[in-house]
Amino acid sequence: MKTYILCCLFFWIGIISAYGQVDTLLDVGSYKLHIKILKGKGAPILFESGGALDARQWDSISNILYNKLNATIITYDRQGFGKSELDTSKYTILDEVKGLEIAIKKLGYANKNILLACHSLGTFYSSLYAFRHPHLVKGIIMLDPRLPSLADMRFARSVFTKIKRSDFRREDIGLYYVLARMEKNSDFIRGKNIPPNIPVLGIMAEQGPFDDKEENDRFQSDLKNLIGKRINANLVRAPGSSHNIPLDKPDLVISEISNFYKKYLNQSK
Repeated sequence: MKTYILCCLFFWIGIISAYGQVDTLLDVGSYKLHIKILKGKGAPILFESGGALDARQWDSISNILYNKLNATIITYDRQGFGKSELDTSKYTILDEVKGLEIAIKKLGYANKNILLACHSLGTFYSSLYAFRHPHLVKGIIMLDPRLPSLADMRFARSVFTKIKRSDFRREDIGLYYVLARMEKNSDFIRGKNIPPNIPVLGIMAEQGPFDDKEENDRFQSDLKNLIGKRINANLVRAPGSSHNIPLDKPDLVISEISNFYKKYLNQSK
């Protein structure tokens, strides 16, 4: 029986190694981050999930992109979500991105050219990562992005005043801390502009994320304004899509990421 178990163990280790898959918890200081990697020969694509979502958001497209591009695919659960731990004493967006940087370094990708793909609130994190690594980030694809502004700060403040910590179950407490920090994080990211050398693709959903039409109009106008002000930026629309474009329009997302990757990162390793 012992021999059989060992044989099975080595068989599955071989399968994981052969396909270059990593699924691990990495110590990044005062907490652990859950990271999944599909190891390809091409430059990595780092995905940032939307608010209240974890790495599973990208499951429907990550394997397809891996096979299509032979790119390294990196997805992870942000602090307090999925399988990642939460340290409430170090819960600022800067601390979160520093934790991600530690993980990326441990995995051997700290000095690699990289493409960032982000959804909604994940854009805050991708923007800060690009600000801190302007020469390594070769492009950002934003899926219905949340963008920092004074209006966004006011909206975040109004949302937080309506909730209480006791409203959240233990397994959902990460969302409480996201909402608690939202106004300050938006203010912080307002001063961290994406470097002008980085190409940007914005993909806009037909339906906004909010119940209020005025807020949805503002949300979409922010993206249009961002794209309009940049030299190397384009806007693509996702007709019929809700705010969660990766879920509603995976084929569109796969196509746009593939084309963008081939244009800007195909020669990067």
